[in-house]
Parts: sequence; C-alpha cells; structure tokens
Amino acid sequence: MVLYILQQLVNALSYGSILGLLAVGYTMIYGILGLINFAHGEIFMIGAFSCYLFATVLNIPWALAALLAIITSTISGLLLERFVYQPCIRRGGSVLTIFIVSFAASIFIRFLFMMFFTDTRRAFPIPAFFEKIYFVGGIAIGLRDILIFTTTILIMLIVSYFVKYSRLGIAMRAVSYDKRTASLMGINSIRIIKVVFIIGSMLAGISGLEYGLSFGIVNPSMGFNPGLTGFIAAVLGGVGNVPGAMIGGFIVGIGEILFVAILPAIYSPLRPLFVWILLFLILFLKPTGLFRPNVKFEGGWGE
Repeated sequence: MVLYILQQLVNALSYGSILGLLAVGYTMIYGILGLINFAHGEIFMIGAFSCYLFATVLNIPWALAALLAIITSTISGLLLERFVYQPCIRRGGSVLTIFIVSFAASIFIRFLFMMFFTDTRRAFPIPAFFEKIYFVGGIAIGLRDILIFTTTILIMLIVSYFVKYSRLGIAMRAVSYDKRTASLMGINSIRIIKVVFIIGSMLAGISGLEYGLSFGIVNPSMGFNPGLTGFIAAVLGGVGNVPGAMIGGFIVGIGEILFVAILPAIYSPLRPLFVWILLFLILFLKPTGLFRPNVKFEGGWGE
C-alpha cells in the first residue's frame, strides 16, 4: 500500500507540474487585466494538438514539431488578445462583458477545431527515448515524468525571476498596480499586455505538450477540464502570485491523483468532483488564496 501511494505521488508531481504552468498563465493575465482568460484552456489544447498535427500529419521531427506547437499557441494567444480582449478594453467593456466574451472565445475555438478535426481521441506522438523508465526502490519513474517536472520548475524559476527583476517584469508589476500612473511614467500598457499574453500563451502551449507526453492522447475538447483545474489552482495559490500559482498546481494535482488512488475504483468517475469540492472550500475558507492576497501581481515571494 505504501509503495502504491508513493507511486501515485510520483504521478501526481507530473500532473501537478502541468497544472502549475497553466495556473501561472492564468495568474499573469489576471494580474495585468484583472480578468480570467477562460480561453486559456483552448490555448493549452492548441499547443498539444498542433504538435500532433506537425509530427503526425506533416511528419516533422518531434523536437521541431514541439517548438512549432509552442509558437502556434503563442500566436493564438496574441490573436486572442488583439481581436477579442483589446476591442472590449478599448470600448470600456465591463468585467462581466469581458468574462462572457472570454467564455464565448473558448467555446468558439473548441468547436472550430471539432468541426475541422472531429472530437476523436488521437495518440500523441511520443519519441521512443521518452519511454525510458527507471526503478527506484520499487517505484517506477518515467523519463517523461522527470522531464516534465524539471522543465516546469526551471520555467517557474525563470518566469519568477523575470517578473521580479527584469525591466519588463518591473513594468508589468507597475501596470498591474496602477495602469494610469504607469502610463504617466512612460510605460506602454498595451505593449505590456501583449508581453503578458505572449508569456501566458507560451506557458499554456508548453503545458499542453507536457499533458500530451504524460497522458498520450489529444483531442479538440481536451482543454476544458485541465483549464478549469488550472484556474482552481491559480485561485488556491492566490490569483496574481506566480509562485503561489505554481504551488497551487502541485497541491491540486497531488490532491486529485490521491483522491482517485485512495478511493475504490468504482468511484474514479467522481474525480472531477474533487476539483469542485476544492473550489468550494477555497471560496468558503480563504477566497483570496494561500499567498499574498494584498497585491494584484507578484513575481516573487516578497519584497
């Protein structure tokens, strides 16, 4: 039983890494715009599905296909910002209006892909090299899990450092605190918003690739559940806090996997229920999240 739980924890770290990257993308966009990008899960899907198309349909080498997939998801996020969010912001749209537009964009992208590719599950191309498995004390640790975890931690450290210490990162934080004052100081808030969407969409694309590597399947509707779970992870960590979002991803990922592992197999279809229960508990007990609720956007652990 102990080995079984430890094995599930290893699996949970990989899943938590995927959710963590998704949550960081959510929290960065919220920190600047004060809105939740509900189409973020579809950018995640585009990252995974475009890699499948590049590698399988066009027969492009996997590494290049993965790079092109990240670029595709980044461009998709920029197009979303340019043609969906910017018009709403310029016309003074309310938070509710932008929320509805965001949700509509998510549905539009999902059904657009379903119309062209159908919602059939497809096998994600996984290079044979990544299939390698190591055994440590009776626990199987896949090379894919190691790659996903280490890549996520490295990206989180880079993003956190960038937000906290780089000139662009400082400008991002200034815009998140007060857009008008930041503009008076010469900061181009429109440019900063684009940078945030570039980073957030890139993270979503990488997260989608990690999901494909971990679970081995892709389909046009794959972004909804991970997108929702990533949002809950961002809320748990404190929306606007980069390290908090990452930690929230690990907490939700580990909790969700252990929820299924501990209960009898007959209850495995209730896995999504855990996420909703967790969201209810967060909103009831600590709606501002676990870390730094007093700021809108924070790249590090504190000043």
